[in-house]
Amino acid sequence: MSLTIKNKTGTEKMLSVYWFVILFIVAAAVVYMTASFYGKPYDVRQIEADLLTDKVAKCISQAGYLKEEVLKPQFKDGFPGSCSINFDVEDSYGTEEQYYIELILNDFSSKEKVLEANAGNSKLKSFCDLNGEKLPFCLKRSFYVIDKGNRQYQADILSIIRKTEKNAQ
Repeated sequence: MSLTIKNKTGTEKMLSVYWFVILFIVAAAVVYMTASFYGKPYDVRQIEADLLTDKVAKCISQAGYLKEEVLKPQFKDGFPGSCSINFDVEDSYGTEEQYYIELILNDFSSKEKVLEANAGNSKLKSFCDLNGEKLPFCLKRSFYVIDKGNRQYQADILSIIRKTEKNAQ
């Protein structure tokens, strides 16, 4: 004779309660992770400024030598086009440009300015000395190059990215 329990509904009801609690915890975790990931935009202005600075540096020098066309007047007149830089790639906020780039090339020994070229919104330059999250991001880099005649130059590149409406919220 075997004894079997025919009514097991009590244990099934207890398991279903725990099952719904676990489902609720998992759903809450997924909602929290999604909200934290997509809730705030990434501020990529520093990366953009680094890329813009690198593009100008590669445009004026190659393997530590100054490219010959940099010292020609055509380079300064068509500065952003000479380096294949286009600031009109994204919808802008308002009527002002969101970028500014400045290149200053000084003779290393005499400190005489050999070349000064810039492009973009020059009003952004006034924000570089200020601190704040919702201000344009400024990046200034310097490096040294020589020309084919071993004349030494110091290149200063200033890159400014505004895009505060999109990145700094």
